[in-house]
Amino acid sequence: IRNMKTKTAIISVDNLKSGDLAVLKQVLENVPGVDQVDFNLERSVAVIDFDPGQSHIDDFLRAVLQAGFKVL
Repeated sequence: IRNMKTKTAIISVDNLKSGDLAVLKQVLENVPGVDQVDFNLERSVAVIDFDPGQSHIDDFLRAVLQAGFKVL
């Protein structure tokens, strides 16, 4: 049973392709407090459920940028 109150962050990633998902998922899951990462290729977004007590949207933006992706 999860006690944490999660928030959801949606990050637009420029030109997101199916081949990018595994790398991007791993990068985002390495950020503390991440509960779940999903993607919508049609909308080119990453959807992250996380514990706001452990991480912030800036942490996800930084991780995506450091992995070589462009955030929109």
